[in-house]
Amino acid sequence: MNIEKLAYNKQLKKLELEDIPFNQLPLYNIPKPSYQNQPSYIVVRWKNNNSIDKHEFIDLLLKHLSKTLNDTVLKLIIITPRHIGSPYNAFAFLASKQIVALHFEDSEHFKQWMEIIFEKFKGPQHDKVNGTLENQSEPISQFMLNITGSGHSISPVKAINDSEKPYKNTGKFIFKNVPQKYNEKEISDERQDFIKKYIDTSGAKLDLAEINSLFKTFIAIKGLKPTPPVDNEQTYQEFENTSGIPFPAELKALNDLHNGFEHDDEVKQEWFSFLSAEQVLKEWKNWKTVYDDWTLEDLTGNIDPDGEKTIGMYTNPYWIPFCSTGGGNFIGIDYAPGSQGKSGQLIAFGADEYKIRFIAEDLGDFLQQFIDGKDVLDNGFDD
Repeated sequence: MNIEKLAYNKQLKKLELEDIPFNQLPLYNIPKPSYQNQPSYIVVRWKNNNSIDKHEFIDLLLKHLSKTLNDTVLKLIIITPRHIGSPYNAFAFLASKQIVALHFEDSEHFKQWMEIIFEKFKGPQHDKVNGTLENQSEPISQFMLNITGSGHSISPVKAINDSEKPYKNTGKFIFKNVPQKYNEKEISDERQDFIKKYIDTSGAKLDLAEINSLFKTFIAIKGLKPTPPVDNEQTYQEFENTSGIPFPAELKALNDLHNGFEHDDEVKQEWFSFLSAEQVLKEWKNWKTVYDDWTLEDLTGNIDPDGEKTIGMYTNPYWIPFCSTGGGNFIGIDYAPGSQGKSGQLIAFGADEYKIRFIAEDLGDFLQQFIDGKDVLDNGFDD
């Protein structure tokens, strides 16, 4: 297949839409969406822990494109159709610092995946795509799916500055959205300059015996079944060596009582779950990879803070996830609070969180609210 590519240089910014060579690409090898079994601590609110695994699809799509284009795809941007019946346009950013513009040919499975991924963003036009609006050509709201090897995000095209919109100033749009590996050092410095003024790893300095007691009460009230605790010293040391942050003492107090929890399909389970020490380390590494792969604009562009208690950032290495609420969303200990927040406070962040919600003053407050019967996981939602 003869693929036309664009070179990454300053001349790229001068290109208009008509200058861009779009390549037609079939996606017939993309599998049909299907339900996948997930670890119970990640998705415990869905029957039998089953969900449609978007991450698997994205991984397969990147691998398929990398093989087809004979180069590693570091980043892929897919833009929803401008008109009903129009194709999806995409830009694949290659490790060789070349960019491939793509028209994805109609494929039933690819279309099904796009419907699933953009489901939360459907407008009335999408809802009627098989009815009266099917053959109309009026413009519809467009969204941009930004994919890297570590994750994905969705943002409205209308939120992009007019001087850099994909169909008005296409070259500028492509140039601005190149992966950070094209300009790795300056992008890393930009992230660090932003986050360093918020970093405070002093923590909440809690009474660990009290935390231990509160957690025992919480377990009893919820009827949870903790798996027996294990020696986590090696995990704690790996976390500290990798992150430069001591493993939170309050989480060690919890780990003295559990190593994750059993989930009985016969019994109704809560839709959240505390992580074992190994799971905390694993999820922290996953989110650190996202942070390292994304630019500061990617990280802050579509996320709101919760007043001045939190910062508006998709993720950063100073949030320690310790409780899963399902679907890639977590409660974490915050070591990078906003100007009115405190080190060691708890926040909600993750794949479906569009505001970094303040949850509790600290782990003790979090557990006490649960014990008191409060909907602590809903804290921070607008009334």
